[in-house]
Order: sequence, then structure tokens, then C-alpha cells
Amino acid sequence: MALIAQSSIQAVIDACDMIEVVAPYSTLKKSGANYMGRCPFHGEKTPSFSVDPGQKLYYCFGCGEGGNVFTFIEKKEGLDFADAVKMLADKYGVRLQYEASSPEQENRRQERERLLALLDQAATYYSRCLLESSQAAPARQYLGNRGFKEPVIREFRLGFSPAGGSALLKAATGKGFTETELSRAGLIIQRDASSRDRFRGRLMFPFTDHRGRVLGFGARVLDDSKPKYLNSPDSELYHKTNLVFGLGNARTMITKEDRVFIVEGYTDVLALHQAGIVNAVASMGTALTEQQLKEISRFTRNVYLAFDADAAGQAAMLRALELAKKHNLAVRVVKMPPGQDPAELVLSEDGLRSFNELGSAAPTLLEYQVQTTLSSSGIDSSQGRVRAFASLKNVLDGAASSMERDEQLRIIADRLRLSPENVAYLMKSAPSNDDNEDGGTRRRVLTHEEIAERSFLSLCLANPGEARRYLQLMTEAHFTNEQTRAAFIWVREKLDEKNSGSGNNEQRLVMDRNAREILPELLIRSRTGSTPPEALTEYYFRLCEAELSRRISVIKATVSEGKDTGSELRELYRLETRRRDIIRLIQSGSCETV
Repeated sequence: MALIAQSSIQAVIDACDMIEVVAPYSTLKKSGANYMGRCPFHGEKTPSFSVDPGQKLYYCFGCGEGGNVFTFIEKKEGLDFADAVKMLADKYGVRLQYEASSPEQENRRQERERLLALLDQAATYYSRCLLESSQAAPARQYLGNRGFKEPVIREFRLGFSPAGGSALLKAATGKGFTETELSRAGLIIQRDASSRDRFRGRLMFPFTDHRGRVLGFGARVLDDSKPKYLNSPDSELYHKTNLVFGLGNARTMITKEDRVFIVEGYTDVLALHQAGIVNAVASMGTALTEQQLKEISRFTRNVYLAFDADAAGQAAMLRALELAKKHNLAVRVVKMPPGQDPAELVLSEDGLRSFNELGSAAPTLLEYQVQTTLSSSGIDSSQGRVRAFASLKNVLDGAASSMERDEQLRIIADRLRLSPENVAYLMKSAPSNDDNEDGGTRRRVLTHEEIAERSFLSLCLANPGEARRYLQLMTEAHFTNEQTRAAFIWVREKLDEKNSGSGNNEQRLVMDRNAREILPELLIRSRTGSTPPEALTEYYFRLCEAELSRRISVIKATVSEGKDTGSELRELYRLETRRRDIIRLIQSGSCETV
């Protein structure tokens, strides 16, 4: 695929309004030169998400997420870099220019675009058939009997595939598409020398990605034919295990409400949307996959599972719960009334109120597991209490927080009439993934050296005049990982360019992947003034002392292996002397001499 020209990328950055881009995901308020709001990447009560509108950067002081305008769109919209640039270019009217690409790359790009266009036109064709064709009368009657109205039918682009063997084939080839393209899109079946429509006489459900692009179809029969549902075959565009039905329709409300209802079937999604519960999606069947959860987690970490109350639905619920726990999602279980699915409930009289009440009362994953274990173990008997006790130890081990575990422990102790000794045994269960006080997941703990390196670089950006002399005396060896080394080079060059009056170098935020991981944090911290400017010199000396210590350790290892040639000991003495001098300067509090 042709690469977007760097000049176009810079033009998009210049055109973007960062506050406007972030606004749909977080309410921002001005705070000094920046804006603050609640982080759209993790749940929190106290705003710790900072946006720098001038630099087009964001950083969360709670969870550590940070980046520029492109990385924000990539993460919130689930796009790759090129698609994020295209989305913002469309939004702000920037015409993109592309670098020269090979004929093969250009062909692949054009082929993919034609397949997407073909699938979109197929959805339009099926939709028109449903709404206008006399053949589709049974499909319209089926939808009407289920309680579905035209607005939701149009919203989800439901359709009908004519019963004849080549209706879509003729319509598509008449518009210039080839049989090869129709086959690659999964719309026809080619056998021997003949071709025919894959879907015939069925109610059609378009499968879209989170951007609303049609990638495939699910098709339901309207009689007793088998199979009841027929899906598009896996292709270069469509992979059933990756898609979440309705995500393109629901993602805006999912982000706004910061929660999602996951149901089993397509009609469950339609019914909930029609009733006004727009943040609902389906798992494309009973088997919720790990890939689907990853897709959903881009928009929220608060998941409400509303599977059917039958045996298959409950088994699927348990599998989904384990996957959600693996990805550290905050899960609640909407317990459906026996014999009802979400569609039947919400379309019944007073069903919306009932569903909302079930959602409000939905237990957490731990509560649900405790309730299920207690209710299924027969705790009225001593043997049942023993079984429950053995199972609940493992349940408590998976608690998301110590507070929630302790609350459930009190319930367990009361229901099982436990002795103090047994309560003490269960209390040894330790949460495996404790949340922070604002509901976000714990961040990787930085080493003391990493903290010092990041603090030094942010102070350099805040105090460029004094920082330049230190930066010129340093090398990448003063930094301990790829991110801070790349950021050091970026900061040094940025300050050199600023000093020489050369142009804007925001492009390097896009170009350098390693630096981009921490630059938003450094740039935003440099404007908060949280560290006094006089600390710059001390941090410089601390980095010098740490770098000397690493070199000393290497030489000592060489000497201990008997590889000393005499020069190593002399170098070791020189480094140790220099290190002691630096330590004395730091301890004296008068770090004035470089």
C-alpha cells in the first residue's frame, strides 16, 4: 500500500483541533495551558487526563496512556496509523498525497477497496429487496411479528436475498464487478463452469467492522430449511471470530456511557437498540472469542454480559467470564429471567424498565461466581457446604480488589456458618489484579533510573537554555532503555533546532516509534511545572553517577574473570574517583560544576 507523504501527515497535524478530537470521549476543562478531564482509557473518579492543544498531545497521569492526535484516534477507534491519518484528513478537509509505491502494492490497495465497495453495494441491494420486493414479504412479516420496526431495520441495513440462483450475480456484474471479485467477497459459489449466489431466499444481516464497513453477511432462513444460519466464508476481509455484531452502530454510545452490553444474537441487539439501549453488541453466536473482547476493550473496560438463561447461554457465559478476567475487564452479569432472551424481555410490556433494573442490579464477576457456587452446591447439607468451601477458595483468589473480596467473604462466612479458623483460611486469598483507587489497572513500576531519566528530559524541555549544555555532554549510554534513549535524541535535536531557529519538528513524534511512547508524558510534564527548575542539574549528575556505576560494574566483572590487562584497573580507579566526586556534589546540594 502506498505510504502517505510526510508533508500530508504534517498538514493533518496542523489542521487538527486536539480538543475537538478528544471531546467526544472526555469532558475537558481548561487548567493552565492545558486541559484536564477523566481518562477515556481507564475508569477514574478524579480527572488525571491532560491534553496539550498546542502540541496536539495527551497524557494520563493515572494509567500512563499518552500520545499525539494520531495515537489517540488509533486507540479509541481501533485503527492503524494510516487509517487514523485518513480519518482525520477527511474530518478536517486535508487532501492526502502519497509517496510512490510499487505496482503490486497499488494493485492490492485497489483490490481491497473494490471488495469493500462490492460488499457495501451488496448490502444496499439486499436492503432494497427487503423493503421493496414482493419475494421479501415473508421476511417483512417475520420482522414485524418479532416487533421490529423500519427505523432499526434501516439502521442495521437488514436485507433479503432473492430465492433465484443468480439475482445478486447479475446485478453486481452489471455494475462492472467480476465473478472473481464476487467469489473473493464470499457472495457467490463457483463450481465447475457455473456460478450462483451463495445466499438465496434468506433474511440478511450485514456484518460490519467498528467503522461500519461491510465485511460479510449472516443469513437466516424463514422456514425449516437447514442450516438455519449461513455466514460468509472466512476471507481476506471477513473473519467471524474477530467481528462484533453491531459495534459500528454502538461504539459512540459505548464510549459515552463507558460500558457495553454483550448479548448472544443479532435480534437481541436489534431489540435493545430499538428500545433505546444503543450500547449493545452481539458475540456472533454463543462463543465470545478473545479477539472480540480485545476489539470491545478498545472502547470500554466495563462489560455487562446478558446471555440467554438456557444451558447453552450459561455455559457461554462462564467461558466469556474467564476470557474477560484474563484481559482485566470489569465484568457484570445481567441475569435474564428463565425462558427469556434479551429481545423477548425488552420487547415485552414494560420490558425496557425490567432490563434496566436487571442491568442496575447486575452482580460483578466475583459476586456472580460466589452466588453461583453457593446456589449450586446444596449448602443446606454439610457435604454441600464442604463442596462450596473448597470451590470458593479458588473463586476468591481471582478477586479484582481486596475490598470486593472482603465483602464477599462476609457473605460466604454468613451463608456457610464458617468458624474463625476457616474464615482466616479464606482470607489468605489475595487479589491477582488489584485496581488503583480510581478504577484503573496498575501500571508497570518504573525503576529509580527510569524515573530520573524521564524527570531529567522533561526538565530539559521546560528549561532549554540551561539544558543544552548538559545534553551536549551526554550520550545514549546515560539512558537505560530504548524509549528514554530515543527520547534523549529527540529532545537534544529539538532544542538544537529551536536554538538555530529551524522549523517545527513535530513530525518526529510520528516518525520515531520508541520516542513516541514517552514523549507525550515528557512534553506535558514539562508544562505542568511539577518539578522545580533547579532540580535539572541534580538530575544530570544522578544520571552521570548511574552511568558511571554501570561502567564500573562491567569492568569489575571483567577483572573478576581474570581478564585484567592493567588498563582495566587504571580505568576502574579513574571512574570510581569521578563517581565519588559526583556523589559529594549531589550530597552537598551545590551541583554547580560540570
